Amino acid sequence: MAYPQIRDRIYSLAREHGLRPDWRETTRSARLLLLYNRDQVEAGRAIVPVQPVTVRALTELERALEHLFGKDWLL
Repeated sequence: MAYPQIRDRIYSLAREHGLRPDWRETTRSARLLLLYNRDQVEAGRAIVPVQPVTVRALTELERALEHLFGKDWLL
C-alpha cells in the first residue's frame, strides 16, 4: 500500500466518522496526523508513513486509529 492510498482511506473514513484530519508535521519519511471530532477535541493521532511504507509502520498506524475506525480499517 502506498502513501496516497493510505491518505485517501484516512480522509474517507474521517468523513464517515465526522472527524477532521489535520496534518501537523511532515518529514521525508512520515507525517503526524491529528484527528479532531465535531467539538474540536483531539480524538486520535498517528504517524503516517510516507516512504518507505513498511509492514511494521502500517501495523502501528492501524493500531493507532483502530479505536476510531474499527479493526482492520486499513485493509
